[in-house]
Amino acid sequence: MNPVTILDPDVEVLNKSLAQLTHFITVAHQTSTAHLLARTPTDPTPPGTPDTTDLTAILNNAVAAPGTTSIATVPTAPDNSMLQLLQQVQTLDSYVSLLTAFCVYNEHPVPYDITKSAEAGAFTCAMAKWRNYVLTGGAVHALAGYLPPGNIVSQPYSKQVTSVDLHLEFLTELFGAFAFPEATLIELDSILTKVVSQLSSLKLSFQSQSTTLDHFLTYYFFDTVPGTGGKNQPPAIYEAKVRTFYLHIDQSAWKASVGKSSADHFQFSMNYFDMTSTMASALVANDMASINTAIQTLTGKTASEINKLMNMQAVHADPKP
Repeated sequence: MNPVTILDPDVEVLNKSLAQLTHFITVAHQTSTAHLLARTPTDPTPPGTPDTTDLTAILNNAVAAPGTTSIATVPTAPDNSMLQLLQQVQTLDSYVSLLTAFCVYNEHPVPYDITKSAEAGAFTCAMAKWRNYVLTGGAVHALAGYLPPGNIVSQPYSKQVTSVDLHLEFLTELFGAFAFPEATLIELDSILTKVVSQLSSLKLSFQSQSTTLDHFLTYYFFDTVPGTGGKNQPPAIYEAKVRTFYLHIDQSAWKASVGKSSADHFQFSMNYFDMTSTMASALVANDMASINTAIQTLTGKTASEINKLMNMQAVHADPKP
């Protein structure tokens, strides 16, 4: 059989077809999850590329007025493979933080003044909104390769609580499936207490009575690859997974939680979107240099410096066998 020769015009047509197919796949994915992401914005139209000080200022504001929280599980005795995964997690989270700041800038290039309660409230909600957008592949499609979006589940939550038992109820709702030991829950509670204290000190105000306090929680942890680590099985192999919670807390519930005495009961209500993803470690490892270059180009800082600035929190727990 004679070989088939593909001429340049044919190659151009094929390339265009491939680009169209890729676009349609992306749109189909976004459409399939749109009903669960009612607050997901459309693609921002960049008014101009921010300089390094613009993005660093947004990240600094995000530390003082946390609209997002990142937590990573550190095993009690991590092996070399776990340490490599942790480094990837830190770099990837720095990249996500940077992309979130970029999106916030595109939407609102005039810096938020977080010393004003209304702007602080708007800023925290914007950070949560855009981090959700970034982590569902809306900003950089490559990110959907590093962290392929999983099924997104919408969950309502409403319960009569006091400020004393709210934290435990809250942690049980979000992290109950992990069956953490008490020491890990204490660490999580300490992180939650600090975030609530920071937000409370800002005395947030909102645009309307129906506006929710939004927060985006990213939790990185290790899981054991099925078929490894058990009896008569190969040694355990671990993978990094990510669980995200996009929280929409009722404004009245938030105000009650920071304003009531410890003995007063109040209704704490929120809705949240819950998604789990598995990090594509090989792909992230392959692109680490490119990711670091992008971070340094846009901020003038290394990924580790951004991670230190954003102060990713750590809790200690071993992977489930």
